[in-house]
Amino acid sequence: MIHPVLWTGGWDSTYRVLDLVFNKKRTVQPHYIKDPKRPSTPVELQTMEAIKKMMAEIDKTAGDRVLDTITTGLAEIPIDPLMTNYHSELLKIQHLGGQYPWLASYAIFKEIDDLELCIHRDDKAEFFIRNDVESFRDDDDCYYKLKSPPSRQELALFARFRFPILEMTKLEMERKAKEFGFEHILEKTWFCFSPTWTGKPCGICYPCQYAKAEGMGRRIPPPSMYRRIRAMLGRVKRKWI
Repeated sequence: MIHPVLWTGGWDSTYRVLDLVFNKKRTVQPHYIKDPKRPSTPVELQTMEAIKKMMAEIDKTAGDRVLDTITTGLAEIPIDPLMTNYHSELLKIQHLGGQYPWLASYAIFKEIDDLELCIHRDDKAEFFIRNDVESFRDDDDCYYKLKSPPSRQELALFARFRFPILEMTKLEMERKAKEFGFEHILEKTWFCFSPTWTGKPCGICYPCQYAKAEGMGRRIPPPSMYRRIRAMLGRVKRKWI
């Protein structure tokens, strides 16, 4: 079986890729959506290539189990207006990242019904789906899918995804990675949206803040004074617009 995984080079999706390839000996088909306006895009692409090489250093056959990444430009995805509407309705309840309408639209566009999305415990999106999923087992692998029908029709935003690490926290992934011997690869993952000119995490963007809140503060250097002032001015500007 080939697992279609949304891979960004981040902690959560990389853990899933490593677990599939090393522990379960499964084949992975990575999917990456390229946003040219996102400053971290080049770093994410470089990170994934570096991780593939590190995997092959541990197991020469591992590289064969990770297929060439299917990269699609964000502008190429026809955004489904229904997914956008679902997202807008869920936003009335609690914050939900703006990427979900186009991730759902991508799955529809590519006609994928089991695209693996690595929402984890304590993730913002987990709040919406935690009581609307059911578990499935495939030999030594388990995952969750949205119930049909869900309790709210707007949750159909998540209908085309599988959630393989929904019950895990980042710290649990770290512990498991140490146990399995690939912690050093996980440490090479990337999460920051706005890397500094030296290639370090900014320490201010939402992914950096979430990483701190989820116990990964050691991976984030203190933000520079320039970054602090820039972020503060950005908040003031948004307040008065």
